[in-house]
Amino acid sequence: MTGWHEQLAVPRAPFIPAVVWVDDPAGDGFVALSRDDDEPRWRALVEEDEPIITQVDDGTTRPGETGRRPSSSCSRPSLVAAMLIALDVREGHRVLEIGTGTGWNAAELSRRAGRSGHVVSVEVDPAVADDARRALAALGCAPLVVTSDGTKGYAADAPYDRVVCTASVRTIPRSWVDQTRPGGVIVAPWGTDYGDDALTRLEVREDGSAAGRCGIDLAFMRVRHQRRDFLEPTADEVNDADTTQTAHSGRELFEMVAFARAAFTIGLRVPACYLTVEDVTDDRRLIELHDVRSRSWARVTLVRGRDPWTVHQLGPRRLWNEVAAAHSWWQEAGRPTPDRYGLTVTPDGTHEVWIDAPAADRRWSLTF
Repeated sequence: MTGWHEQLAVPRAPFIPAVVWVDDPAGDGFVALSRDDDEPRWRALVEEDEPIITQVDDGTTRPGETGRRPSSSCSRPSLVAAMLIALDVREGHRVLEIGTGTGWNAAELSRRAGRSGHVVSVEVDPAVADDARRALAALGCAPLVVTSDGTKGYAADAPYDRVVCTASVRTIPRSWVDQTRPGGVIVAPWGTDYGDDALTRLEVREDGSAAGRCGIDLAFMRVRHQRRDFLEPTADEVNDADTTQTAHSGRELFEMVAFARAAFTIGLRVPACYLTVEDVTDDRRLIELHDVRSRSWARVTLVRGRDPWTVHQLGPRRLWNEVAAAHSWWQEAGRPTPDRYGLTVTPDGTHEVWIDAPAADRRWSLTF
């Protein structure tokens, strides 16, 4: 979004640790960047409209080592602003934040809620929570920072007017709905294992359900116990895999992996299917599908100028067939974009998705 500077009143720099993590120029992974060693580069990262990785591998990797998985970050400022606009915190509101991270967003929430409001921020990682408390205290901000599993919410200070999650989820926890007053709002990056998530805004109803619409594309880290994972078949396993060719065009394959096209719909139609895309060279792309629970895997190898392309599939599920069928459904349904979808979380926790309206013909319950 444009104009995000006007939406964010709290400075970002005091919440960014002296050591952050950046792409390893020598290969895959992440390496530490210290403000003491290169303050101009550190400062440039803070001032850009980009996320900053503040922890890798749940804190087990130290500076000087190569990190493999980002596990905490300070989000892109424009996305922080977009989520705050969707959340619409007012003076006096009681707010629950899931995922304290650096504490920057909690400071923004506290400013909006004001002295008559109350902000609780829950962080699963003790070291991250401690750093956030120190940064918040240094700026005179006083939200309650709780070290706990955020998917359980924080019942002691419920009910809340607003709940916001700064990590992505595939399911909206019942606890968040139960701890939000009727008429209150929940905002979270919500989506499936397939592709990016959507900025989703739900309103809690008197009957204990919550419903609302999906929105813009978000790429956030998953809450820890819902993380997506992938399979790495050996060369022998790939050689023994079922092999076919796909008649899909390059345009159709692009639709299958693009959030704004078919990818969001495919994720809603194909459960437990994690999508990864790797551009090996300028002329060679790998589209892979993973279901670690059933040990199923598929790969489409795209080589420029050499179509039709080869498909390999392993395991009891034929993931490529499922994805291809979901793409056909998307076409027949009129190519719905993500912002046409809505989500209803029923009192028993069922997640129902729908296109355009809750009572529409095209609606179904998700499986996870």
